[in-house]
Amino acid sequence: MTDRNPFDLPPEGYKRALQAAPRPDLLRRLVEISRQAFGFYALYPYTINYPWAASMLEHLPPGASALDIAAGLNPLPLFLAERGVFVDCVDNSPTIRTPPPENDWNEWGFFDYGRMHANLTAYHCDITMFRPVRAYDAIYSICAVAHMPRAVRQEVFRSCHGWLCPGGNLLLACDLIPSTNFIWNRCLGNEVAPPAEHGTVDDVISSLRAFGFSIDERQIIRNVPEARTDLLFVRGARA
Repeated sequence: MTDRNPFDLPPEGYKRALQAAPRPDLLRRLVEISRQAFGFYALYPYTINYPWAASMLEHLPPGASALDIAAGLNPLPLFLAERGVFVDCVDNSPTIRTPPPENDWNEWGFFDYGRMHANLTAYHCDITMFRPVRAYDAIYSICAVAHMPRAVRQEVFRSCHGWLCPGGNLLLACDLIPSTNFIWNRCLGNEVAPPAEHGTVDDVISSLRAFGFSIDERQIIRNVPEARTDLLFVRGARA
């Protein structure tokens, strides 16, 4: 790569993110991993949601298992693999990212993480068609739930409860329509559903509880720099 990837976090944004980060050490490591593997680190909102997820997952012991739903190109599977965790990465994007990194790479696309580490397995399929071969200690999804139609989201929540070990955690980072509690309702520029139909934060929480999750954290972050959405973080556990 001879030119800087335009989707890479710029130096001024990285500096500001480090100053604001609860865990600058995690952010630095995630940026290092992502730039080494993919040639970029995604823009400012990901300086918030990736470290949040990493802080929830870093205590998984070696030999634990995790599932990344709609993985795209993100540093979390590699971060976990280097700590001895086995991660299954599922993504159905028609865009295939094959190394070496190109300057048009961003966080969207299917990437074969198995190229990078023996602990990682990538599945190129829709999450509703995925059939795991093991139970998981943790399942996480970063900014993908909002792009799912409500019925699909419900099916995924139900499946996650069945796929988790008892006591296992479900971590969701979800985009919100700014200054509202409505789930972000656009995907690749197209409306998924009208806001009232697509659902709210309370709808997500109610659904998770209905499928047997206890909710241990619910956090909304407003006015995210350089973002067109607000952020919702949810941490649930299977009873």
